[in-house]
Amino acid sequence: MIEYLSPYIPAILQILLFLIMLGMGMTLTIKDFLKIGVAPKAVFVGLINQIVLVPLIAFVIVSFVPMQPMVAMGLMIVACCPGGAVSNLFSHLSGADTALSISLTAISSIITIFTIPFIINFSLDTILGASAKSIQLPLGKTIFNIFKLTAFPVFIGMVINHKFPGFARNNKPVITWGSILVIILALILMMMKLEEIGDSWFFVKASFIAVILLNLLTLSIGYGSARLLKIPTWQAATISIESGMQNNVMGMTIAISTTLLNEPKMAATAGVYGIVMCCIAIGVLFLFKKMIYKQTQSYELTSQQ
Repeated sequence: MIEYLSPYIPAILQILLFLIMLGMGMTLTIKDFLKIGVAPKAVFVGLINQIVLVPLIAFVIVSFVPMQPMVAMGLMIVACCPGGAVSNLFSHLSGADTALSISLTAISSIITIFTIPFIINFSLDTILGASAKSIQLPLGKTIFNIFKLTAFPVFIGMVINHKFPGFARNNKPVITWGSILVIILALILMMMKLEEIGDSWFFVKASFIAVILLNLLTLSIGYGSARLLKIPTWQAATISIESGMQNNVMGMTIAISTTLLNEPKMAATAGVYGIVMCCIAIGVLFLFKKMIYKQTQSYELTSQQ
């Protein structure tokens, strides 16, 4: 089974990522991209966290925590990816600002098309040194490949939503939970690919500490930076979730795709990140839900007095 599927896994991952982004596009409208005019501070802080701080935090981790170069590169790859459908779902379940979450995911998905090649090439030079020359990402080709796997399906999804709003609205739960199932399938496929090149459990152990650190630090700094700038709790919770839950399927696809890095070992970190991310996020979900509820009750009591 593994031997038969293995040659097709990179192509299957690209198809799965395309489907995830298509589904996300079917939940978006032009208004989501205009959110920056409605809540500019929250959007700005969220984007700075996602696009600047998360990669910086990852770079600090790989600089101080001993790990193999391929594992370190995997951490940098997942750190420069945008949020995804899972972050939108967890924002909704925690009672946070779901509209802000969707807007941040949508805008960051466009911006990271251009930032990903620069961050990855810088990381390759810094972490792998001279041996990175054979794995460099060509700028134009990479931007095009990421565009066709992310922005293009999002655009198609938005067209479907615009032309058939009733269909998109009625199928929103199917799209959301379908995306979760697709992500799980992508993780299984990635583990199968790792089994082909070595012991998958070895890759899990090698990246576990770094992944937990990245997840906890980005969640904490995302929330802390928002509250420091006096952004309300329910929006700060969204910024925290968007900062701490990156699109790991995109990370795996970039690492494993034959048209991009073509380095399956780098995909291991993104796979472990996806599992750890969801486990930690379940606890964070209940914490934020409680905090948001308390703040809502406080506002209601204040308004009654």
